[in-house]
Amino acid sequence: MPSADSLAEALTQQAIVLRRLGDATVRQREALKEGRLDLLQDIFKEQQSAGFAAEAAEERRRREAEGLARALGCEPNISAICARLPEEEASPLRERADELLLLVNALQSEIFILSSLVEENQRLNGMMAAEWRRLEGMYPSSRSGYDFKG
Repeated sequence: MPSADSLAEALTQQAIVLRRLGDATVRQREALKEGRLDLLQDIFKEQQSAGFAAEAAEERRRREAEGLARALGCEPNISAICARLPEEEASPLRERADELLLLVNALQSEIFILSSLVEENQRLNGMMAAEWRRLEGMYPSSRSGYDFKG
């Protein structure tokens, strides 16, 4: 049976998973910034695992919210649900939802920063490749017509 407690637990679990995903994203950003490419593969795997867990947590939260909203006769969002609950049940839900929103915003910021770093690295790689091609054109191949194979 849907309850405020079960929705609160779903919100708590989702926050735990998003925190894990956020931590991995920060470590990925730092590894990229420091050129620690050896760490990136492990962090990618951790992010993938956390991403799957985040999807599952979101699905659980959605189901709990829909079930409770159906029982209360309202929309499946925190403000509508809390409006129908006694304050002692609504207050913890609001707190957990606020915490979750902060985590989502922080994660979105980290993803934006990481995307910017990746784009910057791509531009730098392109510039380096262009410079190598230019230098290669300035200094023709050191191969002469002479064959040292004997």
